[in-house]
Amino acid sequence: IRSPSFPSPEVELERRLALQTIRTQKEQPFSIAFNQLHEAIYQNHPYALPLMGTTETLHQLGRYELVRCHETYFRPDNLVVTIVGKISFDRAIALVEEGMGEWQSPPYPFPFIEQPTITPQPHHVTTIQHTHQAVIILGYLGASVQQPQLPNSSDYAALKLLSTYLGNGLSSRLFVELREKRGLAYDVSALYPSRVDPSLFTVYIGTDPSNTEAAITGLWQEVDRLWQSPLTDVEIQTVKNKLLGQYALGKQSNSQIAQLLGWYEIIGLGVEFDDEFKQDISLVTSSKALEVAERYLTHPYIS
Repeated sequence: IRSPSFPSPEVELERRLALQTIRTQKEQPFSIAFNQLHEAIYQNHPYALPLMGTTETLHQLGRYELVRCHETYFRPDNLVVTIVGKISFDRAIALVEEGMGEWQSPPYPFPFIEQPTITPQPHHVTTIQHTHQAVIILGYLGASVQQPQLPNSSDYAALKLLSTYLGNGLSSRLFVELREKRGLAYDVSALYPSRVDPSLFTVYIGTDPSNTEAAITGLWQEVDRLWQSPLTDVEIQTVKNKLLGQYALGKQSNSQIAQLLGWYEIIGLGVEFDDEFKQDISLVTSSKALEVAERYLTHPYIS
């Protein structure tokens, strides 16, 4: 069963599907730009790796490697069960005990993998592709969601707020300035995912290739404005309302709540972070946003 020479039909099917996805991504300018930005910023850290893997790594995976990975990581001492809905606490515990109560942890310890330090070295990376669109991404190494915080001060929350202000929705600064006023953008936005290790704060634009230089300059100027002049109190409050409103919309179903709380628990924040996040956002001031922009958003990588 474990022989790598005899992978099961299911493994082969999944491999073919994954390889097809990778080939498709290599034809998409945004995927290329985003992957090469991750490689530039994260270097030998796992965050540099594409989520789908590579053609080389996929060809090396057989049934043996999948079984070994499953036995290593899918174990009761590395498990969080989240139950949300109309059910009593005692009933929930009983169901878990009934379904998993006899599941024992393996005798060997859970592996700890120490991640390498990321040393910022901002530079440009370019891939030439003959398409009708140029994709430009500016990337900055940002704060971890687990970064130790000072009292009443969260770099993570401030960066979440700035990302929302720049690129979330038709009223965002990037959309208004670069698409509506200057007509540079097919698509324009900002991203700042929550990560256990230092995250990536990005702004991106899809534009006509003839507008590439103007689009780079436009993105750069809009980010620089965040640390050159503070947002007004009205702007801060408006973006807080937008961010917290969207956060609430993401918790409308039991499955959404379960996914979010389970994720907070498994990355070490605890379910209480659901309330802490909202509190942290409410505490971000104009001066705090300016301070964080000066700390993180001054020297970009450009893909």
